[in-house]
Amino acid sequence: MMLTRDCLLKRRQFLVPRSLIRWLSLSLSLAIAACSGISADQTLSDSSSLVENETAPKPNFQGVTLTVLSLTPGNGITEPIINHAAYFEALTGVQIKIITAPFDLLYQEILNDFRKGLHNYHVVIVPSQWKMDYVRQGYLLNLTEWVKADSAIEWEDISLFFREYSATYDGGIYAIPLDGDILTLYYRSDILEREGITPPRTWNEYLELARRVHNQDLNNDGEADYGSCLVRTPQTNPRMLWAVASSFLQSQGTQQGAFFDRETMKPLVNNAAFAEALAIYQEAIAYGPAQKGDENLSVTEMRSLFLSGRCAFTIDWGNLATLAVESNSPIKHLVGTAILPGSSQVLDRETGQLVSCDSSICPYSDDGVNHAPYAAQSGWVGTVNAALDEKTQAAAYAFLSYISQPKQSNIDVMFSKTEFNPYRISQLTNSQVWIEAGMNPQVARQYLNAIYSNFESQNIVVDLSIPQYEVYKQDILHPILIDFLNQEISVSETMIKIESGWEKKTDELGRESQRKAYCQSLRVECN
Repeated sequence: MMLTRDCLLKRRQFLVPRSLIRWLSLSLSLAIAACSGISADQTLSDSSSLVENETAPKPNFQGVTLTVLSLTPGNGITEPIINHAAYFEALTGVQIKIITAPFDLLYQEILNDFRKGLHNYHVVIVPSQWKMDYVRQGYLLNLTEWVKADSAIEWEDISLFFREYSATYDGGIYAIPLDGDILTLYYRSDILEREGITPPRTWNEYLELARRVHNQDLNNDGEADYGSCLVRTPQTNPRMLWAVASSFLQSQGTQQGAFFDRETMKPLVNNAAFAEALAIYQEAIAYGPAQKGDENLSVTEMRSLFLSGRCAFTIDWGNLATLAVESNSPIKHLVGTAILPGSSQVLDRETGQLVSCDSSICPYSDDGVNHAPYAAQSGWVGTVNAALDEKTQAAAYAFLSYISQPKQSNIDVMFSKTEFNPYRISQLTNSQVWIEAGMNPQVARQYLNAIYSNFESQNIVVDLSIPQYEVYKQDILHPILIDFLNQEISVSETMIKIESGWEKKTDELGRESQRKAYCQSLRVECN
């Protein structure tokens, strides 16, 4: 398999903090050197000025070469990695080569390298859901002691959820968070003001407003626009459904889980709560783009619709608000942000019926409404190959620590082109830096408050993180869901098909092993 090298990046894609603008030409030269595997001193006659002005510790990794595997450029994940690699080379003397692969090949490329003992890659940048598969086979380095000895990483500043679920497996730290992915509600604040209402607290309120404004001209271009714009691609469609379903399926806290019964591994997809979620999702989709082929609109294309003023609501990760700031959008100062809507009724797992929230059924509810923020994909993390020599391990960990440290990461999450979303408390507690970066004060406050509410929730939903989780979602769930959204099958047929497909896959992979993996992903003991 051929892998793409990051030399394909354009110069404009490198992001440099405002305080380091004087180093701009240096950063670009170093980044080009990093992607080519050329050492910094071969490209610059004097890189010492950067090192002398850098106050962070300067470990000496002269003679060490790190090879990093990451996502093909264009998705905003690898671009900041390259930028930081350039600085880190100059600071430490290490040489860094960055190799990339497209998303649909990345998982298998890593697995093949580990299984065959090739060890071509020292650091791998992956979605946090993948770490379980690699850790269970002993491929990733346990970083717990490294983190404990590292004050610069400011570990406690990272949100508890990402420390416990994105970084940790079976009590050990195996990944360094670089990104925090939790789905959030975005809305047109001017439309809500005009209608005299507040952001929807429940999904029924969401539908009521979407229904009211659908087919109105929302951006004064003479065309009918949309009440609700949700992405339906194979990777995203299942996650958008669970953005709705989570508040119906999980009410007892994160460790309850929102996909399977922990005791039996019976999927939570054939009951009154899931039926209600399906009906809401189908109606929400109906208030969005409905022409043939619109189900293939990408995340980027749906964001463009929203930012052009054509949508009252959308659901997205943290990038949308920062993207609005950097765009010429007519609504850039009218983007409201809120926690996902919730439900006043939730699943009774014994009866399969909906029951009304009270203090025991929904202990984390807000005035009778159960919210379950959905950490869809949970975010990208950095991991280290366990088979490296000690000095290479030290360099690999130091590089990931450097990227994640607040001085670097707090800048990364403020720019949409990085696709890195907030995951540290310090990234949310100073709205002034966001305002200075160009965000409207009201937009900044709403955005930071919504993300902070997600972080603080004790009922965050962990995304499905078991072996072959994408088969469950993309191969089984997505095609059935498309048939349902196209009204080709009923609610009951949809639930039966999903349940049957998931049960078959669980039995094929081993019900007990899948149950243990599911419990492990929730950080609970299996009986």
